[in-house]
Amino acid sequence: MTTVAVTGAGGLLGRALVAALADPDVALGLDGGPLSRLVALDVLPADALSARLADAANPMLAPVRADVRDPDLADALAGVDVLVHLAFQMDPIRDVAAMRAINVDGTANVMAAALAAGVRRVVYLSSVVAYGAHPDNPVPLTEDHPLRGNAGFPYAEHKREVEAALAPMLSATDGPALTVLRSAAVFGPGVQNFLSRVLELPVLPRLGDAPPPLQFVHLDDVVGAIVHALTTPLDGAFNVAPDGWLAYEDVRRFVGRREVRLAPDRARALLAAAARSGLGELPPGAVELFLHPWVLANDRLRATGWVPRRTNEEALLEAVAEHADWVALGRLRLRRRTAAAGLLAAAGLAAAALRRR
Repeated sequence: MTTVAVTGAGGLLGRALVAALADPDVALGLDGGPLSRLVALDVLPADALSARLADAANPMLAPVRADVRDPDLADALAGVDVLVHLAFQMDPIRDVAAMRAINVDGTANVMAAALAAGVRRVVYLSSVVAYGAHPDNPVPLTEDHPLRGNAGFPYAEHKREVEAALAPMLSATDGPALTVLRSAAVFGPGVQNFLSRVLELPVLPRLGDAPPPLQFVHLDDVVGAIVHALTTPLDGAFNVAPDGWLAYEDVRRFVGRREVRLAPDRARALLAAAARSGLGELPPGAVELFLHPWVLANDRLRATGWVPRRTNEEALLEAVAEHADWVALGRLRLRRRTAAAGLLAAAGLAAAALRRR
């Protein structure tokens, strides 16, 4: 019998994983025996978390309010065999210190709590951004490539820093075994992140003469990779990505929006100014994602029996369909109809003012 705990269970990925673990075929096939209890941890109150979870009536499900920074987190992990750590602040927030406290210090606290509670295995969801986007990156990146998350991009910096702190666990003989899953950019229905909102820009940015290829892994395939790690013991780091990638021109064609050319330094200055004003979401370091390659090879995970079910195109097009009716400028996000009406009203007011003059 196996008890699994999931941090960040109230998020999109957490909810999808909890739903997947309710599948009898999955619940019976866990390494260590059938699922006996599923502890869903989140900063949401337990009743609000239950309302979010599709399988809230499952008697094995135990929603627990917990913050990854809680000093008594080990109590919430009592009796847990396997911990899936998903709680992470991805989108930039104005309080960078608080973001780091959640991502870096919070993860360290989760790992210490797992050790204190006697957890057998930790599955940690990392990201392609831990590698960073750099001009000398190979296409594609394998798990043996050094982690160089871009400076000036807190999410990438934090993923890189966390992995550096976790590295000793990979060779440790005591404490939990560790599986690290480095995911490509997650796309698909329901996904809301800094990269998906690029789809909502009035025009797509083109930085430089040769934009890098882009890669999109479907949410279902990331959930499938986590389930695979729970049913097939995996030690070490594994990239989670679809087969291949898309050229920038193909992405632009699928998105169906015009492009605007920007010099990289100009783009960095614009993002920095937007961040200072509180209107922007992307930090200046994110510019590198649109200049240099950062796509993943999935051979190592494929060799263990995991197979991606969805293509780059499918993941991207599902997201495009969901975001097509929205226009975003920084943190301001409006439906196209509302944005168009606002522009027309502004134009009318301007014309009236000119007539009065």
